[in-house]
Amino acid sequence: MHSNPIIDVIIPAYNEVDAIGFVLNEIPKELVRNVVVANNNSTDETAIVSESHGATVVFEPKAGYGNACLKAMDFIATQEVKPDIIVFLDGDHSDYPEQLSEVVAPILEGNADLVIGSRALGKSESGSLTPQQVFGNWLATR
Repeated sequence: MHSNPIIDVIIPAYNEVDAIGFVLNEIPKELVRNVVVANNNSTDETAIVSESHGATVVFEPKAGYGNACLKAMDFIATQEVKPDIIVFLDGDHSDYPEQLSEVVAPILEGNADLVIGSRALGKSESGSLTPQQVFGNWLATR
């Protein structure tokens, strides 16, 4: 990877007007080229707040986190210069955008191709995974 990697951030968002501004303010601007907020049929002012904080807003009419992520990835794919790294953050301020440099460090150092952050340091939050997901994770990591 070159010395100045291009990093873009994708934030899928549905009615996150109360939190999205905080998320966008905490993203280290010196590390990130573009922030793309995928507005997933919000009925509040998520898009307006996002744009006022300098984010590019794309609209995804089909409900769902995955659809919003795909819409943002499609947008990034249209850019003349593609990013080296794409970071996904939640729009509800449940992630820690200010820790972005720590998350991408293993990639920048050549020690990883993919990094998955955890708010609970290896433990899932109570009720966040179905029993099938817990089993699948266990099986996939053995």
